[in-house]
Amino acid sequence: MNTSINRNIIQRNPLISFFLLVFALTWPFLIVDALGSRGVFSFRLSIPLLILTGYMPTLAALIVTGMTKGRAGIRALFGKLLIARVGLRWYLFAIFAFGALCAAAILLTNLSGVSSVLPLLSSDASSFSNPLGFVLNILLLFVITGIVNGEELAWRGYALPKLQEKFSALNSSLILGVIWTMFHLPLFFTLTGSSQAHESFLSFLIGTVSLTVLFTWMYNHTRGSVLLAYLLHAGTNTWTRIFSVDNGNAMEGWILTSLTVLLAVIVLVREGPEALSRTGARIQE
Repeated sequence: MNTSINRNIIQRNPLISFFLLVFALTWPFLIVDALGSRGVFSFRLSIPLLILTGYMPTLAALIVTGMTKGRAGIRALFGKLLIARVGLRWYLFAIFAFGALCAAAILLTNLSGVSSVLPLLSSDASSFSNPLGFVLNILLLFVITGIVNGEELAWRGYALPKLQEKFSALNSSLILGVIWTMFHLPLFFTLTGSSQAHESFLSFLIGTVSLTVLFTWMYNHTRGSVLLAYLLHAGTNTWTRIFSVDNGNAMEGWILTSLTVLLAVIVLVREGPEALSRTGARIQE
């Protein structure tokens, strides 16, 4: 009886059910780890378990899809990972765009003269004096962050097209950007082992919402390619480790956020808020 009731609730409210399930599957683990970092518990979550937690949004998407559309829906969801013929420019954007923003943020911070001069590369990246080693390090980071990131089949594969069925591309991005930010909230209370530990929550919120606009713009231009979404997500995680942006410098953080906002505004003005696409195509499936 309870299973039947739960299925009916999910079938009537699939998107809300998905978001609630994401938080139910992830926050307990992240909160326990945050408390462990503060000494409330005598243990921390293991790295494999934290990686598994990153895949919980995808698990939520698979559960809701399976209960509403069955196996055919699950196959269609995974099929979005195979949309690869989208044009070279979108691969270049997904892989290199955020890296360019990171480099520009560091240069602008140094030009401001307000804080001490920041190195362009992080300490780990600058240790590679051999260019080949440096390139291989970037490639390895891309692979690792791509494997660790298990979210995009959920955010872009499932949630974004569902939102675009009811809202404009811009409003869908704003909603998803806020929810994506809240997904990371426990990490702001995690003292060590979290890139959000010393980051401004407001800056992260604004930057994530702006980045979500860019994700939607790319998604609607690539026929709903989740593969490209994974590359862009991996790119954001990789370049923040290659360039010295994860350093607790508040000004540099806000400059990076401002540059992301600027790029999102340019896209919005050029493409329009309804579809964030010149063709007017808003991917809804």
